[in-house]
Amino acid sequence: MRTLLNLLLILLFVISCKPKNTELNSAEPQTFKRINGNKTWGFLNQNGDTIIPLNKYKFLNPIDEEGMILAHKNGKDGYIDINENILIPFVFNDIGVFGEGLAPVRKTKNGKEGYINRKGKIVIEYQFDNASYFYKNGIAEIQVNNKIGYINKKGDRIIPAIYDYGIHTKTDDFVAVSKNKKLAFFSNKGEQKTKFEFDKVFKHSENKGYVVGANGLILVEKSGQFAYLDSNFSIVVPYGRYDNAFPFNVNHLAIVQANKKYGIIDSLGTLIIPLKYDLIEHPAIYSNKFAEFLTNDSGKYGLLDSNGDTLLENKYEEIIWDRLKRGENQQNYFIYKEKGKFGAISTKGEIIIPFEYEQLSNFRYQDFTIAKKNGKFGVINSFAKTIIPFEYNSITCNERKQWCNLLILEKDGNVALSDLKGQLKIPAIYQEILPCFYDETNRFIVKKSNLFGIIDIDENIIIPIEYDEISNWVEYGPDEHFVTKNKKKGLISREGEIVIPPIYDKILVNNSKLIKVKKNNLFGTINWKNEIVNPIEYEQILWEWPYLTNKELDTIYLKKNGKYFSADTKGKVLEQKVSTKLINEKFSYILNHR
Repeated sequence: MRTLLNLLLILLFVISCKPKNTELNSAEPQTFKRINGNKTWGFLNQNGDTIIPLNKYKFLNPIDEEGMILAHKNGKDGYIDINENILIPFVFNDIGVFGEGLAPVRKTKNGKEGYINRKGKIVIEYQFDNASYFYKNGIAEIQVNNKIGYINKKGDRIIPAIYDYGIHTKTDDFVAVSKNKKLAFFSNKGEQKTKFEFDKVFKHSENKGYVVGANGLILVEKSGQFAYLDSNFSIVVPYGRYDNAFPFNVNHLAIVQANKKYGIIDSLGTLIIPLKYDLIEHPAIYSNKFAEFLTNDSGKYGLLDSNGDTLLENKYEEIIWDRLKRGENQQNYFIYKEKGKFGAISTKGEIIIPFEYEQLSNFRYQDFTIAKKNGKFGVINSFAKTIIPFEYNSITCNERKQWCNLLILEKDGNVALSDLKGQLKIPAIYQEILPCFYDETNRFIVKKSNLFGIIDIDENIIIPIEYDEISNWVEYGPDEHFVTKNKKKGLISREGEIVIPPIYDKILVNNSKLIKVKKNNLFGTINWKNEIVNPIEYEQILWEWPYLTNKELDTIYLKKNGKYFSADTKGKVLEQKVSTKLINEKFSYILNHR
């Protein structure tokens, strides 16, 4: 389904929208929040009331600027509004998002693609193998017979589908297409502007999307050398002047390098920052790069703003880009370190966190972070106000992904759980507290008197605190927890029910039919009701992992008295004799890693 592919990066953090002229029996326009659960999607209003319930739509896109919602239901795509009125019927196998009033569609699974308008009428006939959405520059990329071209909103093929690939963005007024491993430039009206002579045309990712030349000059490469072109595709910075070169930022500046030294040029090609640094790069977090410049001079870091003006001199041991939240606003900033002390500065040069901490964790889009001061840990907010006092030996977050809403506080050998305001949720009576990966805000593995169990946020005991070990996340593992008691292994459900009592020396679970168990150096199998399928009397039991075969387990191989035979998952013998050669071929990836 094309639903997320078109705008995945743009929509990654979009969870609430204001539809155009959309109201629900109210004088004030409503705002809505997308929700998902049980592999379905819905919408709430700003009061938390359910507007579109879960379990109706397999997918719902955010509300677009015309109040339309791309939806997937019963294997088909269509468009609805927030009141669930059907705007475009659910008759398409695939629909893209609207751009310039048109959206690409495919009627049948293996059929051709065309374009519809916002009323669902086909305006460009089904004729393409693949079709992209229209950018604001009025063109869209299409594919026919594994070749690409470009059309306008009338469906005219302004650049024929005869090229290997294309480079186009929503901000540039040209495209680059490849033929015989060389690239040429065309205008958005289809006029060829250059010969097919370039090996590479560079595009740059930034917050508003990809850019080739809209920020300044166009960076190209030919025969291993770099050059910059202007908007008329004339050479401004000739090939070979620089050993390395980079695309322009939003303020029309670009990093260049020659003779192992870095500098910065403007869009006239003038060197405005001399080639004197050991390194200049745009700071990055995840895959995003930003307009400021991080510099390194003789092992010390400094920072230039997006105009090339100095924010921090080259005297710091470390500078890290991050983003914090102040109220409803996100703000870029930099953590910097000198002589073992940390502070933070905004992209405008404002000191937002004083230079006085021994450790300072990233805010990571939130309005608080963990810090260390005078040898102790505490929590501060984005205005550097102390939320949790600096009196703990360690503070960690219950995060598995990017966000955090509970804190684990350790002091004098005991651990407590608090909210972000420092209010205790679980008192400091445990040796360890670890959030359960499947419910990290409500279920916790705890350790007390050197034994483990599981409690909820209200300290209700889910699994008694009596085990030597309890597993958390296990790759390819079952939903249940592995437990160890008196050196014996078992399985307990997430609700505390004993599935397999801890009576085995070893348990292997990687499928839904059989569990391999070991006792007294012999192997057997049991089912999920803890009933013996194959007695515990075999020297070896092997089966192929369903994760590798992509099919359910149906055959197992057992070894007794040095001989192999095979059986089904109910214990019925399939082959009385199985050759060692077959075992070695089938299970070499297991046998060679013992």
